[in-house]
Amino acid sequence: MMKFIASNLDAAKSKARRALGDKAVVVSVRELPSGDVEVTASDKPAPSAPQPAPKANFAGAAKDAVDEGPFKMAAGARLNETIETRFSEDALSRLSGALTGGGKRAPRFDMSDATVRGMAEILAPHGVGQRLLAALIGGAKKSRIDEDLYRLETAFAEAFSFAPLHFSPSTPIMLVGPTGAGKTSCAAKLAATVTEQGATAFMMTADAGRAGAVEQIRSYGEALGADYFIVESPLDVQQIMRSHKPDGAVILDTPGVSPYDGGDTAALKSYREACGAEPVLVLPVSGDAAEYLDWALAFKEIGVRRCILTKFDATKRVGAGLCAAFEAELALAHFSETPFITEGLMPASPEFLARRMIASRPGRVG
Repeated sequence: MMKFIASNLDAAKSKARRALGDKAVVVSVRELPSGDVEVTASDKPAPSAPQPAPKANFAGAAKDAVDEGPFKMAAGARLNETIETRFSEDALSRLSGALTGGGKRAPRFDMSDATVRGMAEILAPHGVGQRLLAALIGGAKKSRIDEDLYRLETAFAEAFSFAPLHFSPSTPIMLVGPTGAGKTSCAAKLAATVTEQGATAFMMTADAGRAGAVEQIRSYGEALGADYFIVESPLDVQQIMRSHKPDGAVILDTPGVSPYDGGDTAALKSYREACGAEPVLVLPVSGDAAEYLDWALAFKEIGVRRCILTKFDATKRVGAGLCAAFEAELALAHFSETPFITEGLMPASPEFLARRMIASRPGRVG
């Protein structure tokens, strides 16, 4: 089941048809205390109506606390619409040339040192970049135990900040990043983690326009026994937050965008402001290191301070994502090493990274 909120019934039905196609079947219609209309819809024949969601409130929620004014004429707030040319001169484009180590003297290593040689042998094949390699080697020298695994744990603990997400209805999480990074599956995994802890997860997605997205969203909702709210604009987010006043984790999934497109950037900022969310970057752990760094630096300009690294299960070399996070000074929040939603995301830790590096070192199987 998917839910759509609008100011009137026809507008809500139109949203359902855009997301689900001509086969959309309205399961229920509910007038909300705010005056908006909520439509529950499905594209399956004769679906059964879900139980009404219980009313939820959280301390400090103020009535009519959200001002819709900035979004009433939100021509640039929808990612699938033409954005005004005034956004074309985006300051983020200045970051497009910030490649790893560009313009800086490459660090030099004393390969006669056994620790340096051992760490370089393990880390260099992952493509971690010279500056991160130097930081990790420096950290490894602080290890109190003369063994590769412990040296690596110390190295990662010294080089990175680790800050897993802690959920609160007053601080929603907004997942941002490039197409294909795994944002939608991360949203579902975070929701699974929250529900396993006995709390509630309140999920919204603005990514329904992607090919196959509706089917993916439906399957996640069914697996978790939860409904996803489909949003098309920041105004939708405001309406949903005002009407439902969630008391658990609030997770907003956004479409893959280019951080160098002024319109896309303006839209992400509008979504962030609509619910007061913390933007969290989702990035595959393996790929083009220079491109990943450009993305990390650009998304940092819109408020990203933490990242989730995905697809540890789909690659052997994991340096690109780590290098981008290091160069952009982003804290590591969570890692994903499984495609299974119910297994959730693991909190980022130096122990996991150390074991992952050892397991995939050259000459080993696995």
